[in-house]
Amino acid sequence: MQAVLLGVVAAVCWSVHDLITRSVAAHLGPFRLAGLVMVLGFVLLTGVILWNGTIAQASGTGIGLALLMGLAYGFGAAGLFKAFAMAPISVVAPITATYPVLIVLWGVTQGLVPTAPQWALVATTVGGAAIVGRTGSANGGIRLVEPAAIPALIGYCLLACVGYGASVVLGQDAAIAIGETEAAWISRPTALLVLVPFVLRDKSGGLIEPRHWLAMLAMAALDVGGVVAVNASGLLPGREFAAVGISAYGAMAVILGMAVLGEKVSLGQGAGIGLIVLGVAGLAATG
Repeated sequence: MQAVLLGVVAAVCWSVHDLITRSVAAHLGPFRLAGLVMVLGFVLLTGVILWNGTIAQASGTGIGLALLMGLAYGFGAAGLFKAFAMAPISVVAPITATYPVLIVLWGVTQGLVPTAPQWALVATTVGGAAIVGRTGSANGGIRLVEPAAIPALIGYCLLACVGYGASVVLGQDAAIAIGETEAAWISRPTALLVLVPFVLRDKSGGLIEPRHWLAMLAMAALDVGGVVAVNASGLLPGREFAAVGISAYGAMAVILGMAVLGEKVSLGQGAGIGLIVLGVAGLAATG
């Protein structure tokens, strides 16, 4: 179905985004990095908004939903960027990639009735993500994190899951009311507002070099692309299943981390990645 494919588009954007995040978050400071990416994303979207010229007709309801989306997205970004400053992609990405199940469950409370095969494919995808997150090589994965830091890491991952899950639901609703690009643009300032207290309390981060600005600009473009794709899925039937497509980003990010950053991936993680691909492909073929 088309909604799943838009979710996969978002997954591609966010997996590359996460690769860059892991590379620079510890040096620049995770919260400062997240805030700057939000600012740059707002600037990039402003050109599109001015070109479209439709923002003046936006309804109050749509604007309100987009602002709430930004609040949720800000918390999600705070959790994700901090987690990537603490642990490898092979740990953070699969754990945070399980948040789409929250979106599907929310859809069920709103009247979505998945078929038995669709439930099985959802379970396959989420199960694959869980396997990737829980398995790892003897000298990689979760073993690279100090045991005392693991509870905080899990807490930030959960913050990312809840924040991003809520932002997807709100963004899809906002897209119906005012458009997918307009919703993403309005959400950026409130997301930044959420991040400001985190930035003020965090004293980490080194000097920003020219190469870092290029990295942040790429992250902003990828983030905006993922958000707009997910928002656009709100205009399609079975929009909740876009979340399952998003789940693929965990596996994609692990593969990129292995290929580019040299992170170690175990056979168990490889099996989990295979389950994610199977689940997403199956759902894309249904409906």
